[in-house]
Amino acid sequence: MGFSTFFTVIFGAVLLATNIGDRKAKWVVIGFGILYTALAIIVINQLPQSSAITLAINAAGAVMLTEFFWKKYVGNKTRFRRKPIWKPLIISVLITIPFILAMIYGY
Repeated sequence: MGFSTFFTVIFGAVLLATNIGDRKAKWVVIGFGILYTALAIIVINQLPQSSAITLAINAAGAVMLTEFFWKKYVGNKTRFRRKPIWKPLIISVLITIPFILAMIYGY
């Protein structure tokens, strides 16, 4: 939920896909993440600039990932070992930094 909310749904979708065994289901989840992120960008660009709106739209996507895709492909009863978040966090930050810089210096 956190990665989807604070970065974009695509990051959460990729992390969720790493927990799914079925290859086709992985691509369904990643495809949803890409599509949702693209639509979110279009919607956010039509609205007044607000980080609260961006976080709300990303949080809505995170809820969809959790409520629909997690329950469908992983399940609430699945037991697995938690993984450290540092590697995905560093990758997410490194990918996000150029976009933030482009937004700052692009105006």
